[in-house]
Amino acid sequence: MGKGEVARPVEAPAGAPGSPRTIKARLAAQFGALAAVSLGWLMPLRGVCAPVFHCHSCPLATFACPLGVITNFVGLRVWPLITIGVLGLAASFGGRIWCGWACPFGLLQDGLRKLPVRKRELPRWTRGVKYAVLGVLVLGVPAVAPGSFWSFCGFCPAGTLESAIPWTIMGAASPLRWSFALRVGILLGVLALATVVPRGFCRALCPLGAILAIGNRFSLLRMHPRAEGCTSCGRCARQCPMGMHPLREMNGPECTRCGECLDTGCIGLGAE
Repeated sequence: MGKGEVARPVEAPAGAPGSPRTIKARLAAQFGALAAVSLGWLMPLRGVCAPVFHCHSCPLATFACPLGVITNFVGLRVWPLITIGVLGLAASFGGRIWCGWACPFGLLQDGLRKLPVRKRELPRWTRGVKYAVLGVLVLGVPAVAPGSFWSFCGFCPAGTLESAIPWTIMGAASPLRWSFALRVGILLGVLALATVVPRGFCRALCPLGAILAIGNRFSLLRMHPRAEGCTSCGRCARQCPMGMHPLREMNGPECTRCGECLDTGCIGLGAE
């Protein structure tokens, strides 16, 4: 490059990660995963969990919820070995890629992100709140008070959306309960957060994301730099729905491998 010339971003080739085709593939994967976890009426497999954020008490649920299984087993003082194995394999394969490509609640937040409202950022320290939620509400409360409403399942926004509200509509439970009002209020708060902060729940509150993040550094599928394409323009950071800098925090615990930074040409996603 000659003196005075300005480096230009290298465009990703057609069909490469980050191209419109790849973004469409992610959307197709998200809807496919939504369909897969909603086939309980056809082939219930609730003895096995899926590594996504959903509720196994949903009338349509196919799989068990990993957080629900962990919460219940902690209360029973039993190791949920199958669930630990499923989450271990999922984290080893792609870390939080399940959050970006398969999670139904993530798909809902992606839709809310498109609403034309002013977007805001959360303080960096809020990234650690999800680990506190995991430690206190998923593990701590069930260990001290098994079956307590105050465990994570009592507050879970996916549980409210997919289970509490549908069962109440079908007449299986009364809406005139303080616990139902509290759950709906929490759900509305989470949805409002996701509207103004892209993937706000994933960033700050999701305990399943905290578990899967363990695999981000060593998983089979990881992000990798393409030094020849980087112009330090900051475009990858502006496009990231998780509010992180993909190059500076590559394969850090916040990355969901969603692919929105890949079309810059300076980042790739693949097996290593």
